[in-house]
Amino acid sequence: MEMAEDITHDCFLSLIKRPENFNPAQGSLKTYLYSAARNLSLKHFRSTAREAAFEDFSEEPPIPVREQPLGRLLDEELSLKVKEAVFSLPPLQREALVLFEYEGLALSEIASIVGTDVGAVKARLHRARERLKSTLWPYLNSSREIVTLEQA
Repeated sequence: MEMAEDITHDCFLSLIKRPENFNPAQGSLKTYLYSAARNLSLKHFRSTAREAAFEDFSEEPPIPVREQPLGRLLDEELSLKVKEAVFSLPPLQREALVLFEYEGLALSEIASIVGTDVGAVKARLHRARERLKSTLWPYLNSSREIVTLEQA
């Protein structure tokens, strides 16, 4: 968490020190800040020669609260499996998925941030979703059966 705070601090500090680096004609301030944060993160990981963990960049998704203990246990297990599956994605696919699904960025914004075209971002998202679908299929399929049994 401390690393994320440091990178965020450095990102805003660089904007304050060199505001001319931000060009509104090239994209929104949001896109600029994401790009700057991404570049600072990559620089940090290259210098420390270690790979980023998914936990370093995101908060845990909220677990739906159900009344029954079995429902809560199943939600916790599924949440853990989704987190593991996202973490197991190749870095470029994981990056595209997190920026699109969790951060809500548009494809064009993601393309600008990662320095590629929209087609490449779409391909990464598609491959990430297909991989998640195949990885999580047993959990999603079994949870539907349990929900159906509980409703009966």
